Amino acid sequence: MTEITTTLNDFLVDTKSTAALILNGKGKLITSLNIEYGDSIASMSAAILSMSEKFLADLEKGVLKQLYLKTSDGVVVGNKISGSNFIIAFSKEGSNLALLMRSLEEVSAELSKNSLLK
Repeated sequence: MTEITTTLNDFLVDTKSTAALILNGKGKLITSLNIEYGDSIASMSAAILSMSEKFLADLEKGVLKQLYLKTSDGVVVGNKISGSNFIIAFSKEGSNLALLMRSLEEVSAELSKNSLLK
């Protein structure tokens, strides 16, 4: 788990994101950084992800790879790691969105190599 946390922390530093979490497909929190009530946020995120995946399947628009939400205080971007595991990052900076989305794909690929997240 330390390797996952280190990778997540490096991601936060590199992208200047404020917080991040990793959850499995059932909404169970795997790990989080700088998030209060991580278990609750993981559960709510799983519901959003599940509904989004069903929405795309019903429309026959492919499978969910990345999810983007814009808020009045910044952005929330989620990316599939592998299987049903997902990483979600929170950033107050919308201006670095392209970097955040690309970095999230890269860290997802890196995390997918970890035996706990396969």
